[in-house]
Amino acid sequence: MLAVGADAALLAGAHGARWPGARWWATDLPGEAAGGPMPEAVQWLSDVDAADAPQAVDLLVLGSAFAGLSGALPWLRQVSQRCTRRARLVLMLNNASSATHIEHLLQADATPEGVGADPAVPRQTPPTLYKLLMDAGWMPRLLHHTDCEPASAASGDALRMAAQALGVGAGQVDLLHRMQRLVIAAERDMEHAPIEPGAARFSVVVPTTDARQLRANVECSPGLHEVGARIVSVRNVASPADAIEQARPHCEADWVLMCHQDVYFPAGFGEQLNAVLASIPAEERSATLIGFVGMGVDRAKRQPVNAGHVIDRLSRADFEASDTALSIDELAIVMARDSVHRIDPGIGWHLWATELCLTSIKTHGRFPRIVRLPLFHNSRTGWTLPGAFYDAAEYLMARHADFVPIHTLCGVLDAAFLQRRPREN
Repeated sequence: MLAVGADAALLAGAHGARWPGARWWATDLPGEAAGGPMPEAVQWLSDVDAADAPQAVDLLVLGSAFAGLSGALPWLRQVSQRCTRRARLVLMLNNASSATHIEHLLQADATPEGVGADPAVPRQTPPTLYKLLMDAGWMPRLLHHTDCEPASAASGDALRMAAQALGVGAGQVDLLHRMQRLVIAAERDMEHAPIEPGAARFSVVVPTTDARQLRANVECSPGLHEVGARIVSVRNVASPADAIEQARPHCEADWVLMCHQDVYFPAGFGEQLNAVLASIPAEERSATLIGFVGMGVDRAKRQPVNAGHVIDRLSRADFEASDTALSIDELAIVMARDSVHRIDPGIGWHLWATELCLTSIKTHGRFPRIVRLPLFHNSRTGWTLPGAFYDAAEYLMARHADFVPIHTLCGVLDAAFLQRRPREN
């Protein structure tokens, strides 16, 4: 076990008492002041690169000061080289987007109560930290958090209104902004997938309504930069069908990756997707349809099962890949530039990828597939379904009545589902 940071090292005593066989090393984070007395079971290192540092770390514990570390990504990549293939990382994050911290900023004084004028409390927002961890090869998940409430009902309402003005759903405010500290764990379970370095085999198409989301997610994704993928942003389009038809002349690669503007592709994604696409025979390319998360079929039980992988802000959907997809989440799909698949312009912005999926099965006799790659969905919706989703569900059920009930990640689409449509105010 390797603890980096003074507060991380303090955990060694309790852990060692519970697991006497554990061997603990500890060191400071770069630039961190030396910590106080350490538990006797800890071997203190002058530096994580010291010769006596462990070469096969099973548990890496990072102190809270990691969130404020300059050059955190290359440092973490270097330390990760000492970790075993099945190692786990654990850290605590002070949430910079908590209601309490936002209120302090609005009062022009970010000093935590009872700490003093030099608090030295590094903070980071969870989505930004998640991106960093994923770029270092670690797939994070939330283990635990402590709550914080707005100072008053009025400030809580004001926070909701401010978030809504920025396009952030109420669910985000009620969950993410009411977390004070988060305990996050991560594993490197995707780092050993096949890769193909070199130029991207795919172009990227992004229907865009918010330029900042595009720049903060898709355009700065290292998983696209590593293969030089061309990004085609299309504006003022009426539907996904319109978006891809407008973009198609600008897509030079054999494959097209169409995604939401709030999707972030971590380091490693592009080379892994290249390897997937390289494995598809040329004669199968035009009929191939690929998703990243959705519903597949358990062949043995003949039952729908969750498939694929995505980290959606704080939630991680982590399932096996599937070569028999029943539905695909439209946050990202891949199809050939000369694909036989055409997005239905009548379905709108929801469930269009599932419509493609069902049409592929019924019309082309081919199951789409869902692959398992590192993907981050920086969604601000708040995990609620708008009325337009129910309109799309009704359209989909009418068009593919022989598939009803239709299993999706957002629920089973049937008559009972439509009855839950929110009433218009």
